[in-house]
This record gives sequence, structure tokens and C-alpha cells, in this order.
Amino acid sequence: MNNVEIYRPRANLIFAGIGIVLCGLFIWSSFYQSGAKSEATSTLVALFVLVSIYIFVIRPKVTFSDEGVVITNPLEEITIGWADVTAMDTRWALSLETKEFTVSAWAATASGRHRRNIHHSEIKGLDVDLGGSMRVGDSPHSDSGATAYRARVRLKRFESAVNQKSLTTSRHRQLLPLILALTALVAAILVNLVGH
Repeated sequence: MNNVEIYRPRANLIFAGIGIVLCGLFIWSSFYQSGAKSEATSTLVALFVLVSIYIFVIRPKVTFSDEGVVITNPLEEITIGWADVTAMDTRWALSLETKEFTVSAWAATASGRHRRNIHHSEIKGLDVDLGGSMRVGDSPHSDSGATAYRARVRLKRFESAVNQKSLTTSRHRQLLPLILALTALVAAILVNLVGH
């Protein structure tokens, strides 16, 4: 993949940092006040929460390249070559459609609330008429709009390039983090039950 750019909302990293700090404080308080069983249970619960934060907050991203896009969702990684993209939408999230499937990016959701008015200087080059309206999902201030703009630019470049290779479109499930999270949760429950 050439000319790679990764998009992940900054807010996700801030929320993940807050969650990690809270988990650290949770573990510290259990070691400060409790016995071995409670410490083990607290550590396993914190591990479950940390893996869940990774799966649902840190992991989702959209990786753009000259040859295509890789959408990383919590339990799936979808590679789409630009040659296979048939449609793009931003109604609820950035959605790319191919002949085989349609996929939405968890890292590029549309805002659920109305934003302030958009000034015409903010939409230069976005192919929006000056008198026309814009969906909230297409706004450059939303995650879906920011990623859609990047995708449209890359797709246009791909279509105008000569002999540009495209990525092979594929989908892969990533269940290992989920299995780790569930194992930590089940272990926490078992440790807690055995101690009684």
C-alpha cells in the first residue's frame, strides 16, 4: 500500500485514555483495601474492561492508500480496492458499497445532532453547490464527512491514474480480542464464586 493515511477520531483516544486511567485506579483501590480473591477478581474485571476499550474504542479506524481502503471495525477488517467501490454514503456512518457487500466504518460515524451553519469557505472543493444543502453526515466537521472527503479524493486520484493497481477486496473476522475479553470475564466470575 502506497501513501497510507490512517483516520481515527481523536475523541476515541481521549475516551480510551480516561477508561484506562479509571481501570488503573480501580485495580489500585482493590489492592489497597482488599484480599487476594478480591484483587484477582478486580484485575480480571479490569482486563475485561481494557480489552473491551481496545475492541470498541481504540481498534476502529479507516486506513486510506492509493490502491484502496482498509476499514477496521471492532471484530472485522475489510479491505476494499478502489476499483471495487460502486457507491459511497454518509447517512449514519461512512458506508462503502461493492458488488458483494456494503460496509460501514465504526470510526467514521455521522453526528446525531445538528451542527452550526457551515460557511461557504469551509466546503470549497467538496462538490457542494453554494445554495444547496448538506447532510450533517457530509459536513467536514463530522467523522463521516471527514473520511468521505478523503475517500472521494483517493477514489478520484485512482480513477484518473494510469495502470494503478487496486487492492483485493476481502473481509476477515478478528475474534481473538473478543475471546480474550470473554475469558477474562468468565475467569473473574469463577474466581469470585470459588471464593464464597
